[in-house]
Amino acid sequence: MTTKILFLTVMPSPYQRQLFSGLAAAEDIDLEVRYYTVGAHDREWQAPDFEPFETALPGRVISALGPSAHWNPSVISDIKEVDADLVIVSDYSAITAQAVMRWLSMNNRPFMFWGEVPGFAQRGPLGSFIRGRLQAPLRKAKGIAAIGSRAEAAYRDLFPAIPTYNIPYFCDLSPYKKARCGRKSKTGDTIDLLYSGQLIERKGVDTLIQAFTSVAHDLPNLRLQILGNGPDRNKLNDLIPENLKQRVNFLGHKEPSELPALFANADLFCLPSRHDGWGVVVNEAIGAGLPVISTDAVGAALDIVTNGENGLITPAGDADALAVALRKISDDETRQRMTKAAMISARSWGIEEGVSRWRAAAREVLER
Repeated sequence: MTTKILFLTVMPSPYQRQLFSGLAAAEDIDLEVRYYTVGAHDREWQAPDFEPFETALPGRVISALGPSAHWNPSVISDIKEVDADLVIVSDYSAITAQAVMRWLSMNNRPFMFWGEVPGFAQRGPLGSFIRGRLQAPLRKAKGIAAIGSRAEAAYRDLFPAIPTYNIPYFCDLSPYKKARCGRKSKTGDTIDLLYSGQLIERKGVDTLIQAFTSVAHDLPNLRLQILGNGPDRNKLNDLIPENLKQRVNFLGHKEPSELPALFANADLFCLPSRHDGWGVVVNEAIGAGLPVISTDAVGAALDIVTNGENGLITPAGDADALAVALRKISDDETRQRMTKAAMISARSWGIEEGVSRWRAAAREVLER
């Protein structure tokens, strides 16, 4: 029996599209995907060539309500035309998502919500009231697909009567594994520490630079590779002492196809975020066999990183603790042991696992 599923999600991010391709290939899934937008102000991904099952809905952002206030007037007509057995909606803050969930509820159509951990931003009484109203339609969902264990716990607490499933982000790790196997021998004995992500305050790159600066004298082989762009680039560059600038390399934005080789050429990875609902770069790092240093504010760290085995977890915003982790993981024997553990743990994080979890959750929700 074939189940027709319609995903409504924000934009065609590379890792989501990999999941959708996997679901579309499943014999028991008839998949349709609709995006609220093809891009965002803080993303530099090139617009993709869509598969037959996916398209971007016409619409716009109502900027007065914020950068996530996507509105797609034709979405209800599209839902009626697709006539799916199950609709999966992401980003409850989007106007489109609010309209969709309320319409589906009124018409007794089953839907699931798919989202990261809620409630990162601290809000006053008015903000908390608004957030509560935005979350209200989730009470009519037939299930919640939580992106990671931390999100699962949060949604179970908010909506104890609704079945909640832990379905993190998964991505195709085969290019990273292949790049690691084809890695060329390095010249010299440098230790390359890689960061990948936006250059914004939330990502904590300033904490990473501070920690790197504090250990650089004692670890003369350590180099920092900063991959990504953002408004804080110049500010971050100013944090680096002149005598260390030659050991810090800002790589800028790279397309997804370029990432596996860059990850494979590194020796360890750090995601120092003050908050990350998930952090798919952690998936990519273990796919390339990199030990991961992450903060306890990263959702992926809770699910993927086993502290002391395939990486280390430090408190968010704590440069001293991060410096201690850098010293520990710069030891050759420790790093080699964690590299092997990272490669083993990557076996559980391929796209096949994501497809399996989604199929099982959809089947259970519809059976209910």
